[in-house]
Amino acid sequence: MAQKRNLDLDKIIDQATELISKKGLTATTLPALAKELDVRSQSLYHYVSGRKQLLSLVGARRIKILRHELMNDLIGMSGRDALLKFADVVRDFLLSDPALSSILYHLNEYPKDAAINQEILDLIKMGERLNFKKESVISFHALIGAVLGYVFLDKSKSFGDETEDESNRNYHEMILRLVEPVPDLQQIGRK
Repeated sequence: MAQKRNLDLDKIIDQATELISKKGLTATTLPALAKELDVRSQSLYHYVSGRKQLLSLVGARRIKILRHELMNDLIGMSGRDALLKFADVVRDFLLSDPALSSILYHLNEYPKDAAINQEILDLIKMGERLNFKKESVISFHALIGAVLGYVFLDKSKSFGDETEDESNRNYHEMILRLVEPVPDLQQIGRK
């Protein structure tokens, strides 16, 4: 008698997330995932149409987790404090989540209606509800781009000579200069 597998989409996404974290995005293929799950790779096609959809679903799940973390961390905050908290939570999450940061780097490869893009839109709507867009001199689009750019440079270790404190200060300075330009950097603690 054949052994019945207890496979579902959640288990597939969980295992794919773990595989990306351990072996990287390139090594995360449907055959490699099937091996980790101890199933035939054809079985995965009952749940996902292919690798792109799988990665989109993994990214969407990770962004949903990030969104919930942001909601919890931003309760009762507003203005500059909320902005910095939003930026810090996103940065810290992406730096500690190899799956999501790898997937976001390839965001242009997913169709507009992919699950990951829908979650990103929900994240943007959340940020806009915090009135960052109205109070800023730049668009929320530019702010997100700056955060992602900074994260990708942090992950690449391009500025490995910076201490953690310097990196955090420089990050906050960038965010604040984008949303509330300060003519004199001394006003935000830099000498």
